[in-house]
This record gives sequence, structure tokens and C-alpha cells, in this order.
Amino acid sequence: MILFLDTVSPLPEFSVIKENNIIMSIQILNENCKKISDRIIPVYLELQKKLQINDKIEKLIVCTGPGSFTALRVGIAFMYGLSISKKIPLLGIASFDLLRFVIPKSIKKKTLMIICSSNDQNFICMSSNQKDKYLIKKLGTKFESIDIDYNQYAYCISNCELPSNFIKMLNLNTYQEINFTEIVKLNLKEILSLPSNNIVQPIYISDNKILD
Repeated sequence: MILFLDTVSPLPEFSVIKENNIIMSIQILNENCKKISDRIIPVYLELQKKLQINDKIEKLIVCTGPGSFTALRVGIAFMYGLSISKKIPLLGIASFDLLRFVIPKSIKKKTLMIICSSNDQNFICMSSNQKDKYLIKKLGTKFESIDIDYNQYAYCISNCELPSNFIKMLNLNTYQEINFTEIVKLNLKEILSLPSNNIVQPIYISDNKILD
């Protein structure tokens, strides 16, 4: 079994995945509590009670951002604790790397990636002029327009539903919405084959930044 933690999306969740099937997903936040730090341990214990996963997990995967810095730090720290205490390998993967799994190579340069996170943190990611690098810009809480020539893009993919006025402003041919858990499920073998870093760090964007 694989335990995946989506720390990025507005509704972070644990998902237990086995052989490309989602055994169970459980949201961490609820109407009574909006702090991931208060809910992450009780929700994991609830997952353990239902599935007895402590002795069944073979690998841990955590989404490393960009996103809300508090959510990223809490989520990654929790997964580190599990990894060390249970001696389970931990793999960190950025949200834009997850989205790239569902973008055909032929349209990679023409695709905008929109990453929605908690605390109204939203980001736009696009190919840069440097080979295999991406430019990430932080969007306003209301998805205000930023200085981008949208005419050079034809496609958009996001981990959440985007406001209709923002999609209209983009004026793109194709818009796709897919959550990170679904991407992990569909591409589990390829993701597990990725090299693991010794240190899994949160990706926090306060200014524009080019990343591999």
C-alpha cells in the first residue's frame, strides 16, 4: 500500500492507494476545524482504525508545493515522522511535476498549470525560455490578471475548479481539472520510480521563481 498526502490543495487529504486503485481517501479539514495542524493526527488515526495501515504501508508520497507554507510544513513534517518511526521510504513530489504527468509532450510548451492551495494561495506555472525549467508566478486571491501573454497558450490544467471569469479571460481551447490523488493513482508506477531526495523540502513561492 502507498500512503499519499496532498498537502497543497484547498482540501488536503490522505489517500491509500494499492495497485492503481484508491482504497480510501479522507479529507483532513472539516467545517469545525480549518487548521491542518489540529486535524492531521486525528485523521491519520481514523484512517489507521479503519484500514490498519501501519504495517501495510510500503512507501509514503507527499506533495511538496507550491502552496500554503504552514500546510506544507505540517504535512511534510508529519510524513517525515511516519517515515522515520516506521522506517518507510518517503518521496516528495512537486505539484507541477504531478500535473506534467497528464500533459502530452506535444503541447507542454503551450500549457498553463494553475495550482490552487489553501488560504487562497494560487499559482500559475508555465514553461520558461530555459530548457526544462518552469516559471511560477503567484496569483491574487481573486485570480487577478498578471503580466502574461495568454495568446501563446492553448491549454490549461488545474488541480481545482477555476472561476469561470478567469477561464474566460484565458481564452484557451482546452481546460482540464484533475486532482493530485487521481494523478498519483494513474501514474503510480512511474512516480515510484522517481529518485528520492534525502531531504524533502516544502516549495514556498513568495516571488516569481524558476524551478527545474
